[in-house]
Amino acid sequence: MIRLRQVCIASPQITDADELAEIFGVDIAYRDPLIIEFGLENALLGFGGTFVEFIAPLKDGTTATRFLAKHPGGGGYMVIHDTDEYEKIRERVDAQGVRVAFESTPELRGAENNQADYGHDSFRHMQLDPRSVGGTLMEFNQTDGNEDYFGAYAPAGIRWQEEVQGDDLPQIVAAECTSTDPAAMATTWATLMDKPVESDSGEAVIKLDGGAVDRFVAGSTNAFTRVFIEASEPEQVLERARSAGHEVTDAEFEFCGVQFVIVPRAATSSAR
Repeated sequence: MIRLRQVCIASPQITDADELAEIFGVDIAYRDPLIIEFGLENALLGFGGTFVEFIAPLKDGTTATRFLAKHPGGGGYMVIHDTDEYEKIRERVDAQGVRVAFESTPELRGAENNQADYGHDSFRHMQLDPRSVGGTLMEFNQTDGNEDYFGAYAPAGIRWQEEVQGDDLPQIVAAECTSTDPAAMATTWATLMDKPVESDSGEAVIKLDGGAVDRFVAGSTNAFTRVFIEASEPEQVLERARSAGHEVTDAEFEFCGVQFVIVPRAATSSAR
């Protein structure tokens, strides 16, 4: 199982998370107190069992600071997948010669840092160097008990389900990356996932478990640039975006350098 679980946006100020939460009518599910170790603060917005994360630097010299120097208004920072086959993916990462930018597992952290009260007693994750995977930072993570979308998911803490309430919440259904060579980028990602590259209206896509997809389109930059959000009342979301001062065109608007595309929820759609 490999699912699109979360996207991450780097922003110069964390208050952007609150504005986006108001636009979509969702709540802040979690703020990670441990991320300060990296000189950052964050906020995870709960889109059903999926998440839009904002990170903002608290000091100079962080990776986010360097990213924002190139994208001062913010931008798409990372695409995150959760899985129940972490070790198999790790083997494929090594076999393909992909560089790992950061990895944390119970074994690497040591018993004293595997806090159960943060869900870290089983949590393992790796972030892959953008230069090895087409230009966008990508992550795979695994938490024991993550089979259900509303099961365990350590990046959101251990009580996020209490904050993400409602049977009809918006949900992430696709993340899109632009690339100067989208076919090559898609092939790299698909090989790591052991999934085929398929075509959707001429664009390369990887269909993931849970129904979401990773999309790859041609562009002048290599970056995560669009996220597709399924909503039951898309016009209300778009009207709140307009009221907040964002230009809406063809059911999408830009926020912190990322295009948000609002997809009407089909009557038969159900929680993943």
